[in-house]
Amino acid sequence: MKHWRKIAGECIDDLFARIRQSELKPPPKLNLVEWADTFRFVARENSANPGRWKTKRVPVSIGPMLAISEKDTQTITAMACTQLMKTEFLQNTAAYFIHQDPAPILFMQPTQKLAVSFSKERFQKTIDTTPVLKGLIPDAKSRDSGTTIEHKEYPGGALDFVGANSPTDLASRPKRITLADEIDLYPADAGGMGDPLALGEERSSTFQKRRLNIRVCSPSDEETSKIYHEYMASDQRKCFVRCPHCDEEQVLFWSKETIQWDKDENGNHLHATAQYFCSKCGVGWSEKERKLALLRLADDDRPHHGWKQTRPFTCCGEKHTPLEWEGAGHWDDLGRSHCPECGKASPYEGHAGFHVSKLYSTRHALADVVKEFLNSYKKPLMLRKWTNTALAEVVKGIKLALSAEGLAERVENYTHEAIPDGVRLLVVGADTQDDRIEMTIVGYGLDDENWVIRHIVLDGDTAGKKVWDEFDRELRKVYYREDGKRLSIKATCIDSQGHRAAIVQSFCAKRKHRRIYAIKGKGNSAGHRQIWPKTPSRTKHSGEHVYILGVDTAKDLIALQLGVQVPEDGTPTPNATHFPCDDLPADYFEQMTAEQAVIQEYQGKPVRCWEPKEEGIRNEAWDCKVYAVAARLSLPDRLISKPGDRTAIPKAAPVKEQEPAARPDKPEARPKARRNLPRPAPVQERTGNKFRRRFK
Repeated sequence: MKHWRKIAGECIDDLFARIRQSELKPPPKLNLVEWADTFRFVARENSANPGRWKTKRVPVSIGPMLAISEKDTQTITAMACTQLMKTEFLQNTAAYFIHQDPAPILFMQPTQKLAVSFSKERFQKTIDTTPVLKGLIPDAKSRDSGTTIEHKEYPGGALDFVGANSPTDLASRPKRITLADEIDLYPADAGGMGDPLALGEERSSTFQKRRLNIRVCSPSDEETSKIYHEYMASDQRKCFVRCPHCDEEQVLFWSKETIQWDKDENGNHLHATAQYFCSKCGVGWSEKERKLALLRLADDDRPHHGWKQTRPFTCCGEKHTPLEWEGAGHWDDLGRSHCPECGKASPYEGHAGFHVSKLYSTRHALADVVKEFLNSYKKPLMLRKWTNTALAEVVKGIKLALSAEGLAERVENYTHEAIPDGVRLLVVGADTQDDRIEMTIVGYGLDDENWVIRHIVLDGDTAGKKVWDEFDRELRKVYYREDGKRLSIKATCIDSQGHRAAIVQSFCAKRKHRRIYAIKGKGNSAGHRQIWPKTPSRTKHSGEHVYILGVDTAKDLIALQLGVQVPEDGTPTPNATHFPCDDLPADYFEQMTAEQAVIQEYQGKPVRCWEPKEEGIRNEAWDCKVYAVAARLSLPDRLISKPGDRTAIPKAAPVKEQEPAARPDKPEARPKARRNLPRPAPVQERTGNKFRRRFK
């Protein structure tokens, strides 16, 4: 009996031991990909694919998500396109640490208002749909929950949503994890306390190697983009994809060789035929093959899943550039680069950088990316936006590469008496000085191709009436194209800065029905400004309307347009700028090249702006061209070409050799005037208790 009791006791002890071992041991350590695929759910309001999270849908995100588990990585920079992985990557990271490794977290947005909106509309939805988070973060409505819109408490830490413009929130309480969204939109200075990104990440410094700082954003300009400079300071990882045909690994990039599509017999771009062509074997990938090649990243048995370091480094007395290496023999399974000579790993300072364009997206068809490009390539400012948001690449610095002599050599054989047939409308930009008014008449055609028609200097005291009457007469003049079409000035912008402001505003107020606007120029020191504002401002004293222009943005556009080469055969060229062979002052081209783009520091942040090359140099012609650009943008006219409707406009024959022809302004060449027939008088007709008006 005692023997059986002993056996039973041993069995019971063994049973309890197994239960303790299975039930009380800590859960397995998961990386972010495993955790998200197991626990994360996506809210219906925030995604086209609601429900359980599947990392395989965005295979390019595997590399950045795995990087947060790297023991020697403390900083992650993701320079990525829009609508692909940035926001969800940050949300996954925050949720992972709340559930798996509780820590104090700081989530930064450009402004406090955006931080509140993000918390309410995005992260709270994630909490509501993800059970493991809902069990850890109490409802804000419950008493003493410690949870508000901007502050979420959970066992082991708290998550705070702050704006980069809120220095008090950025500088308080240590945080082990900092998540920074859209850092290029952060203000230069957080309330006089310095760079908000550095201020926020400083809160994690006491955690040393346990800290993690993550930044994500799409880039902007090369000189001023913070995310670009942070990426360049990282190990510059890029994603290598295997070709479906030759199996060679390569980085996907946009070029004339790698992205190609067909045209029909009329020259229409067939974006639906777009293919990616392998940079190794030259074979085109169908859309299905491109997406399958990306999905193979998720099934890659190597830990790096296609992401490899590409930052150049020096070893064995030589500089090595990983992007120029052939084959995969100089990277290890983690994607770390090694010296081709001695095999030593390249230096790594704990900063992982990732570059992601829409070419890596399984959600965006290549045809749609090409369609975006075709809608923007004729418009320099839209093309810059597409480069930033679709390719996640910076735009190189915009400079006036041409000299005054180089511009003077580009004059063409046309005058204001015989305007080229490509001109569809005329606008004027005018600059007001104490002793004169200078005005430039500019003609616009399809796709923003533009022609300088005349530059006129009206001498006279601008405090008097005479010069303004003369200016008004010039604005009323009619011009004629070579084919006889009549053109009048459709919009005018006049500079109202200086002590003639009241006179300019009064002049414009009486003529607003003719689209004559008083304007003031403002640079980019306080941030990027649109060239033409959506609404006018009102002056404090007179209450008149004044339009505030983004002059630095306009100068960027003009510099881009001046860089467009004009073909000698007269073929219409989008955004090209043409100059007449006469009607220009002797120093016109010196004035057009009087300014240069420079980088200045404004409140601790680099800002690109334009300034005169020399003190006291004249630049009225340059300013007038800027105001003419604004006048064009004030008009609703959409001059966009369609394939096949832009034929080459032959250059005008030399003016001296041209036979005298009947001018449209002569009586015999003018079209017959319409007869002014009297309008029939309205007649009232009684219908019941109402009168209705009709014309007989």
